[in-house]
Amino acid sequence: MDHKFIEELREISRNDKRRSEFLIKGMKETLQERKEKNFIERWIWRQKNKKRIARRFKS
Repeated sequence: MDHKFIEELREISRNDKRRSEFLIKGMKETLQERKEKNFIERWIWRQKNKKRIARRFKS
C-alpha cells in the first residue's frame, strides 16, 4: 500500500462500509505486487524482515 492509499483510508469514516472494501482492495493489490516480483527480490525481502525481527526480540 502506498502513501496515497493510506491517506484515502484515513479520510473514510470507521463506520463506513466502503472502508472495509477499500482496505480489502488495497491488500489484494499489495499481495499481487509481491507475487509479480521475481524470486530473488522476494528472497532478499524475506531475509531483511528476518533480521529485523531477530533484532527486535533479541535480549
